[in-house]
Amino acid sequence: MPGYVSQDRNQINMNRLREESGVQRVGELVVVGPPGAAKQPFLSALCPRVEIANQDIILGSLPIHEELMVYCYGISYGQGFAWDLVGRKMLGYIVIFDWFDDQSFAGSKEIIEFTSSYFNAPFIIAADIGDRVLPVPECAIRPHIGLSAMTKFMFCRSNKPDSVRKVVVTLLDLLIEKLE
Repeated sequence: MPGYVSQDRNQINMNRLREESGVQRVGELVVVGPPGAAKQPFLSALCPRVEIANQDIILGSLPIHEELMVYCYGISYGQGFAWDLVGRKMLGYIVIFDWFDDQSFAGSKEIIEFTSSYFNAPFIIAADIGDRVLPVPECAIRPHIGLSAMTKFMFCRSNKPDSVRKVVVTLLDLLIEKLE
């Protein structure tokens, strides 16, 4: 991804991304998870354009309207510089983890504790079940489990665009509720 991430400092060149898109208004969403979480499949199912900067940073762009672009960042939890870049200006974030992996669940708890104490943004906790069968009927948790006014828990299939869109729409609904 030449030009988007500088080799010396691993910084994202957002101006170049914006110049190429011709979009003036921008929203930013973050997808974060423990190692092995399905950030790349999630962003690939959501965004028509996905760039992998390195193993810890994935960039996606989702055109909403000719004048509005949502940039989506898939970042690993330990990337302090990434949080410095996007943490203060993100609209919201999604914490994704593998529902069937105890270590992934434990890692997501640590991420939630960090992000919820440092950022005042709505977020979704997305338990990725992939193509596996959910151990409980999904209707048992509908409508999604609300944890606070700005947080919801829901299951998703990170490789299925319809499922990923439901997660993002739920996040946007939380954002709208916050603004009202």
